[in-house]
Amino acid sequence: MMRRIALASVLVALVPLVAWADWPELRRRDAERQEALRPKLKLIPKGHPRLFIRGENDLEAVRERIKSSPEVAEAYAALREWAYTGTFATGGWQPTPQLQARIVVYRIGKRDPELLAPILEQMDWLCENDLDEWSWSWIGKSLAMGYDWLYDDLTPAQREKYGRRALECTKEVYRIWQHPPTNNHVYLKQGKVLYAGIALYGDGIDDAAAEQMVLDGLEQQLMLFIPCHNVLNAGDGGWQESMSYHSMFTYAFAHALEAWHSASGEDIWGDFYGLDGDAHYCLYLRRPFDNRKIRLADGGGNAVDTYISYYTPLLSRRRRDGVARYWSDWIKERCRQTDDEGKTTLRSPHKWWPYVLWYDPTVPTVTPEELPLARIFGGLGYVVSLSGWEEDAVFSAFLCQPWWCGGHQHLDANSFIIHRYAPLAVDDGTLGYNDTRGNYFARTIAHNTVTVYDPNEKFAGGLWGGSMNEPVANDGGHAYGGGGATMPGDFVEGGPYHRGRILAFLHEPSYTYVVGDATRYFKDYKVKEHQRAFLHVQPDLFIVFDRVESTDPTFKKRWLLHTKTEPQVQGSTLSVANGDGRLWCQTLLPSDPEVVVVEPVVLEEGKRIPDVDVTQYPPGYPGQWRVEVSPEVPAQRDYFLHVLFAPRQVVAGDASTLPEPSLAQTDDAVSATIQWGGKTVAVRFNKTGKLEGHLTITDTRGRTLVDAHLEQRVQSNEELIKAAQAK
Repeated sequence: MMRRIALASVLVALVPLVAWADWPELRRRDAERQEALRPKLKLIPKGHPRLFIRGENDLEAVRERIKSSPEVAEAYAALREWAYTGTFATGGWQPTPQLQARIVVYRIGKRDPELLAPILEQMDWLCENDLDEWSWSWIGKSLAMGYDWLYDDLTPAQREKYGRRALECTKEVYRIWQHPPTNNHVYLKQGKVLYAGIALYGDGIDDAAAEQMVLDGLEQQLMLFIPCHNVLNAGDGGWQESMSYHSMFTYAFAHALEAWHSASGEDIWGDFYGLDGDAHYCLYLRRPFDNRKIRLADGGGNAVDTYISYYTPLLSRRRRDGVARYWSDWIKERCRQTDDEGKTTLRSPHKWWPYVLWYDPTVPTVTPEELPLARIFGGLGYVVSLSGWEEDAVFSAFLCQPWWCGGHQHLDANSFIIHRYAPLAVDDGTLGYNDTRGNYFARTIAHNTVTVYDPNEKFAGGLWGGSMNEPVANDGGHAYGGGGATMPGDFVEGGPYHRGRILAFLHEPSYTYVVGDATRYFKDYKVKEHQRAFLHVQPDLFIVFDRVESTDPTFKKRWLLHTKTEPQVQGSTLSVANGDGRLWCQTLLPSDPEVVVVEPVVLEEGKRIPDVDVTQYPPGYPGQWRVEVSPEVPAQRDYFLHVLFAPRQVVAGDASTLPEPSLAQTDDAVSATIQWGGKTVAVRFNKTGKLEGHLTITDTRGRTLVDAHLEQRVQSNEELIKAAQAK
């Protein structure tokens, strides 16, 4: 008797078959584009398999890698051992990837009849049971893969059964609302229509349906998904919806690209750079002290998950990406587990089939130590600067996103994050779609940036994506403009959705310098300028300079800093402790600041979210403290200058000394001189014109260690990597 792992008890009845003519069209289908794509249908081979592999030669290459590569051999051993247990889940998101895993082992193992029986049982089960809205595309993909890879081992009746069910489930995806290509949903749902189309094309089961699915899938991949990724990733890496949503869907996109690559023989990866740097994004945007994902946008600080390893071996192979190979192995290393008998294997062994299928040991591994300690993610407007790769390293991120896409994005332009040992200057983010999201967490007030408060300004947007007429609280922050850029044609330089700008990114071993312009994120009637310079002096000193000009001097300007624990404020200085982490901050400008500490709301027992009064300025919210620094005397143009310090843990004989900053300014510039760690750091910033400056660092003997013009220039990652390799 075969054992099953039951994850859900309620199953929905099988829906009846519906003719192709009754299927709704996908949104954004374009007849002219599809007609231009039609000749590509001839590239699909008549034989099977077509998805991911083309015949025994491809499989034999995988078998050779298993023999020659210890990394692949380990993953395959865990995968094969699991496959022969015969267990499979009957709920959640696990049944379909488990079927795919067992199919891969079956073909690599040269069609062992003992394994065919549980595969057919799983396929029969998926023909008789539905899961949820998200699962239609997964079932369609998995049954299409089974139909394709098992073609010669199936009876005509079985081909008919599994093929029709794959088409039927894929058809149901057409009934689900189709999100734009800047949203993860479309990749996980409609983005998978390609599989059933490729697998069944020309086989006589429902040729019209299969052909339309191929055309729809190709149109999405080539005309929508790839162009949007080329803009938002820009070859530097990343995705605007947060690390959590990024890892959840990126594998689906990469797999669909590979499905067409294998079926057509076209080098779809050759000119596509929209996933380049993706492994860098995973590597740089994780917290050194616990290796969890950075909390920003709508993503939480959750653990790095194995969905990333679903596609990084493929990126490594197709783009010869050494960081993608490193990251694949890094995840595998952290998935080792030891049972009660001392045996070591990999967690969730069914998830390792992409690693087995695509891992390429000939790609040279690139380790973090070979990379620069700063990287720009140009399409996102993110800059990460680290003091090292160790657990006690300083992590900082600066955000000024060029494109407003709405959705899971936050109004966080010119904000920053600092971690050491624990979250210190935090972006708390949220995954909750309730009043607190539209009134606080996704708004500017919840981020470490600047707001300009006009008491008469009206904000709307409801639950972020709800009615644009639904009022939300006035936080003085960035304007919420609805959906934003969602289609390739929306990404127009200087257009309405092009809001933020990274004006400068310079990285040297001693410092990282960034300038962001968030002016266009505010309503133009209210703000004439908000530019911020963010300077990280290695290893753990930060200098933040803001130029803020409002149209009305009475509009209150607030410089914001959020912490997980209560900050201790003494005049213009504050400090905060979180676990072993410490953050110290001193305000140099404004010279006589008004400092307000906003406490978190204490919820009643059993209550999950606070009450919201949209007519009031947002109060504190659970889970974070908010510090607001404002000029005491209203003015149309104001400057903020802050020095922050995130010291190493104090150990015996190694007491950290706090920085000692002083201020000087003229009509044209503001300067700070900081005695710190046996060095003198002197930095000057322009008050008007280009936000540029100058940095000098001298030692106790007066010797110059750094003498740098902080110009408005954006260095490329390639330039920095070459410099790092040269050293």
